[in-house]
Amino acid sequence: MKKLNLASLFLFISSLAFSQTYTISGEVYNRADKGETLIGANVVYGPTKGVITNYEGKYTIDLAPGDYKLEFSYVGFDRASFDITVTNKDQILNVGLNSIAIGEVVIVADVARSRETPVAFSTITPAKLAENLAAQDIPMILNSTPGVYATQEGGGDGDAQVTIRGFSSRNVGVLLDGVPVNDMENGHVYWSNWFGLESVTRSIQVQRGLGASKLALPSVGGTINIITKGLDSKKGGEVSQEVGENGYLRSSFGYNSGKLENGWGFSVAGSYKRGNGWVDQTWTKGFFYYLKVDKQLGKHLISLSGYGAPQSHGQRAYQLPIAVYDSAYAEAQGIRLAYTDGMTAEEMLEVDQNRAVSDEGIGRGLRFNQHWGYLTRTLDGPNAPNEILTERVNVYHKPQFTLKDFWSVNDNLYISNIAYLSIGNGGGVREKSTTNPNEDGLKDFQSIYNRNIGSGTISTLYDDNMHGSANYIRMLVNEHFWYGVLSTINYRPTNTLNFSAGIDLRSYNGTHYEKIYDLLGGDYVAAPAEFIDNTTIDWSSPNPLSDYMLFEGDKTNYYTDGYVRWGGLFFQTEYKKDKISSFLNLTTAISSYKQIAHFYGFNKKISVKETDWNNFPGLTAKGGLNYNFNARMNGFVNLGYLSKAPRFNNVYDFDNALFAEIKNEYVKAIEVGYSYTSGKFSANLNSYYTAWENKPVESASKVSVEVAPGEYEEQSVNINGLDALHKGVELDFIYKITNKLDFQGLASLGDWRWNSSDTVRVYDDFNNLVKTQFFDATGVHVGNSAQMQFGGELRWEPIEGLYFKPTVTYFGNYYANFDPISLNGSPTSYEWYDAVTGEHGNSRDSWKVPAYILIDFHTGYRTKINDNSIQFRLNVLNIFNTKYIATAQNNEGYNGQAYNDFDAKSSAVFFGLGRRINLSVQYSF
Repeated sequence: MKKLNLASLFLFISSLAFSQTYTISGEVYNRADKGETLIGANVVYGPTKGVITNYEGKYTIDLAPGDYKLEFSYVGFDRASFDITVTNKDQILNVGLNSIAIGEVVIVADVARSRETPVAFSTITPAKLAENLAAQDIPMILNSTPGVYATQEGGGDGDAQVTIRGFSSRNVGVLLDGVPVNDMENGHVYWSNWFGLESVTRSIQVQRGLGASKLALPSVGGTINIITKGLDSKKGGEVSQEVGENGYLRSSFGYNSGKLENGWGFSVAGSYKRGNGWVDQTWTKGFFYYLKVDKQLGKHLISLSGYGAPQSHGQRAYQLPIAVYDSAYAEAQGIRLAYTDGMTAEEMLEVDQNRAVSDEGIGRGLRFNQHWGYLTRTLDGPNAPNEILTERVNVYHKPQFTLKDFWSVNDNLYISNIAYLSIGNGGGVREKSTTNPNEDGLKDFQSIYNRNIGSGTISTLYDDNMHGSANYIRMLVNEHFWYGVLSTINYRPTNTLNFSAGIDLRSYNGTHYEKIYDLLGGDYVAAPAEFIDNTTIDWSSPNPLSDYMLFEGDKTNYYTDGYVRWGGLFFQTEYKKDKISSFLNLTTAISSYKQIAHFYGFNKKISVKETDWNNFPGLTAKGGLNYNFNARMNGFVNLGYLSKAPRFNNVYDFDNALFAEIKNEYVKAIEVGYSYTSGKFSANLNSYYTAWENKPVESASKVSVEVAPGEYEEQSVNINGLDALHKGVELDFIYKITNKLDFQGLASLGDWRWNSSDTVRVYDDFNNLVKTQFFDATGVHVGNSAQMQFGGELRWEPIEGLYFKPTVTYFGNYYANFDPISLNGSPTSYEWYDAVTGEHGNSRDSWKVPAYILIDFHTGYRTKINDNSIQFRLNVLNIFNTKYIATAQNNEGYNGQAYNDFDAKSSAVFFGLGRRINLSVQYSF
């Protein structure tokens, strides 16, 4: 009996041991893109057993002790299998899969790779876009990466601006599937043209510094590389609906076929949005369309895509003094408000001498927008509505079409050819002549209208039955026709060496003119008297002055065509062996500019003035080395030199005058970095040093130049010799506290200063000195971006599908933007100045904007419905409704403040947006 009991006990203990299970968990991710997890990947551990990864790419399996073979697979990726032994503890197994189309992604789009590419970069995944973006412009989510400062500017939808390491968007290269999209004339990127793109984005990679792109890009601050979904993406689709405050609604759909049996695949997406805007009259309306068709044809992967986002939205274009928005905030910044009611003229004069700010028109609220007003068009009858009219509207449509052929000749040779076409149509609406606001600070359109329909006309010479408009609404039209070819050959002769070479050809034609948009009750616009030539008027004709009358739709003021021809060659070699990987890149490009001015000023007849082609060569040389110390640690260094051709806007005036003193900009940069990664903690630390020589000022100076003996004319001049130095340290990390809780953090400490003083001398064609311009900006901080940044994001998933995610971002050391040339030796440009002796202190630093903290909250729940799923999300942006200044311009005299003191009262600002709530539901199938 005892033997039976002992045997039973032994069997019981054995069954307990073998019934005990242990957890195998981890992430499945795309090896080519750091941090991009694969949603819905298959994890199989038996003939009929398996799980799929969740929306974060994570999986969990409970297994009894024993030997198993785990197989990981995902559509469009190579399979991977691992033999594991389950003993008496839990295990973490993170698996990276190689995309079947990895060559195309890496070679064409220049994607940086972890522990291999020696540059500092961060990758935004589709999951993070879905959870955090919340009806914002795409750049706003980049505030979660170190060194980036993105704002909504005036608050208009699509008007966001982004700086990287203190360099403006004109000096940040943006690539969309390997195709450059920065404007060919001014370098800007207009994000309203790319609304909806996040719904088809596979990843967004921010490469800071000169970056890994082989092309000659304006990547002084960094490169934003957007990769869309394609043949290697998972089959499936989604429909979603978003609802937000201020009347915001957005409906979207998308579908990706994955790779079909016949080698075809396609992605299609569309979206419609409308809303009233957080800022007054910054309404928005637009839709997005996207179609991408892929075909695997033998060793060729052919792709044709087309997308665009026709939209219109109201804007707030100009910054205003702080007190206009919030008088209490202004007083807290030391601005003394003058309460002028009942003051005598002498008292008013004293207030002005003490440099106080008038209380007239202050405290209008953070949503205040000065660009709109009310209008009743009485000529439309007694029941004419009292319409809301805004004179700051952006209307644009920029479809882009791309045809790609990626040819895998063999295992060692790849050839890529891309042809693309971009067609832009639209412009900005605004008032022709700026008028005084009404008592509410708004546009007094009614007074303009009443004057235009009055009995008086501009001149008795015109038809008395018609009314001339003294003021009206105009549209500044900016159209373009841009096409290009990008060809790359990639050859890998050995496992350690890789060579790439190619051509980058672009042709751009930008057409710019002003046209009459709304005559506000009038019938025509009359030419000013100086344009009327009485000797040529045929008074016997029915309308003798028709040549001096313009109507709605007519061009006026200016009409120019700008042509840019770009030819670039690039070569890159890469070496990778054991622990070392390195690259060397050489790029040269010639920018050729030409302008045709059809007319300048009021003119109805075409009078063509054409320039010659002007050529400006540029050069980029950069290289870097990465060394993997062990399986967890690596370090890198890179350095580069950039000779950057001047942008088109620093070459020609509207009147076709060629700027004087046109020179290249020069950039020298070095960067070092260190990375550590483990199962629970990963971190990246890097520092940079970027010297920028000969940075142009935004607007040219005018000087009187002798063009012939005794003959002078006004000419635009670039001020050269202005240098800046940007240096800093950046850190980002992630700590997986548990399988359900992780924390991401970032820090960026910058020191960006102007670094030059000089007397600029401008000579004419006869070598005569025509202008001297002294400036001393040594040691003065560069403005328009926060030089200190800290951030953190905690993500907690208590049960599968439910997450809570608070995010915190701190921005400090933001100096108001200003023109360093204004530090010109005048008394106000020094910290102190003795008028008697001429002695002075250091040059004045720009006003330091108060630091601020923004806290957002994101939460959502995802649940399955058969093989499909539905997800609900709630986003609260700026949850505590923090009041903060997002951008500032020092010594801004455009909007009425007359001070030049480099302080708060001398600044015009945009406040950031207050609290916004966004709800969405998404059904995935």
